[in-house]
Amino acid sequence: MLRRPLLTAAKRGTSLLPREDMKKAAGRAPSLLLGVLRRHQTSATVGVDKQKTLDDLGGPSFLTTLNWLFVKGYFKTTQQLQIEHKKIYGPIWKSKYGPLVVVNVASADLIEQVLRQEGRYPVRSNMPHWRSYRELKNKSHGPLTEMGVKWQRIRSILNPRMLKPVHVSSYTNTINDVVTDFIERISWLRASGDQGIMVNDLTGELYKFAFEGICSVLFEARMGCMNEVVPEETQKFIFSVGEMFRLSPIVVLFPKVLWPYLPAWKQFVATWDHLFSVAEDLVKKKMEEIQQHVDTDREVEGAYLTHLLLSDQMTVTEILGSMTELLLAGVDTTSNTIAWALYHLAKEPEIQTKLYREVIEVCPGDKVPTSSDINQMPYLKAVIRETLRSAADHPLQGRRLLKTSFVRLYGLFKDQNSY
Repeated sequence: MLRRPLLTAAKRGTSLLPREDMKKAAGRAPSLLLGVLRRHQTSATVGVDKQKTLDDLGGPSFLTTLNWLFVKGYFKTTQQLQIEHKKIYGPIWKSKYGPLVVVNVASADLIEQVLRQEGRYPVRSNMPHWRSYRELKNKSHGPLTEMGVKWQRIRSILNPRMLKPVHVSSYTNTINDVVTDFIERISWLRASGDQGIMVNDLTGELYKFAFEGICSVLFEARMGCMNEVVPEETQKFIFSVGEMFRLSPIVVLFPKVLWPYLPAWKQFVATWDHLFSVAEDLVKKKMEEIQQHVDTDREVEGAYLTHLLLSDQMTVTEILGSMTELLLAGVDTTSNTIAWALYHLAKEPEIQTKLYREVIEVCPGDKVPTSSDINQMPYLKAVIRETLRSAADHPLQGRRLLKTSFVRLYGLFKDQNSY
């Protein structure tokens, strides 16, 4: 769900950073698009007599979309493709991806109309390929793939320890340990480089940092990503995460009946098998650790995973499904946000200097920041929010509308076959 300050800023086309600091930094922010995914054509009454159908809505055909993606080379820059399509078709258009028809909404006003009609249980695009894997292998759905009341139940269990400030602050020392190791690793990479200046593939290093940080919170375990030599099993897990994201948009282009015959689907299944296997090993290790404490009458101490295992609110299978999806969601978003923040700060040295002064004023010398220190850094928060506004971590957010909704001249109706 968009936060009100972000939505308001998007409407005005303004920045969340102080006005004087954004005279140079203010550029075109990529549009946020929401897709209503459906298989069958629907119609909507406009005015009294005239009806509009999806056929009346402009947009590229499936073959044209394939041309944009694979011939013109937009497969890896889909956010730029959406910007180009908005120029051609305006703020609302439809796209075809294999069996799917997506209604794209690319303006703050239209996005607001969609979000206001979500209801109590927002239904996102159900990622049929992700769900099909879980059904094929008898895995539980997590917060990214579950729907409706079941989704609300999972979120109500997962959220308190993940989102409430009092619990989030308890992870400060854990994250600070990872940050310290990351800084040491970056220093080592610089020193071992050709000229002792550059760090090759900084984006990859940020991905490892995010992976290590998320694992240390979710699984209460370090994975060795900050070591000089990353363990082979950890490297394979990181590769599997990247493969899953690479294969997902390929698989979904094809009808479900063809998936079993696609090499991409077989790779997709093998990738998920490995992800769940590693998660299962980490959960089993924690369960054995808890059992050892119980057997010796020692107090059981732990954080996120320990709390879930001891609460008995979720089965082990449900915990596995949720932890795996939370890991995927956390790594991708964290690493991309940091990468874009560093990029913008490098482009705007004046903003970088002002941020640096705020940080050293609150945490002088070698002081390690705490959660209370972060609360005294409003400019830092503004930089992060501006980064998220101008370079969203996901170029598209999907929704399925569950009731009659009107977006400008086009009605989007509930359809049992919609995604």
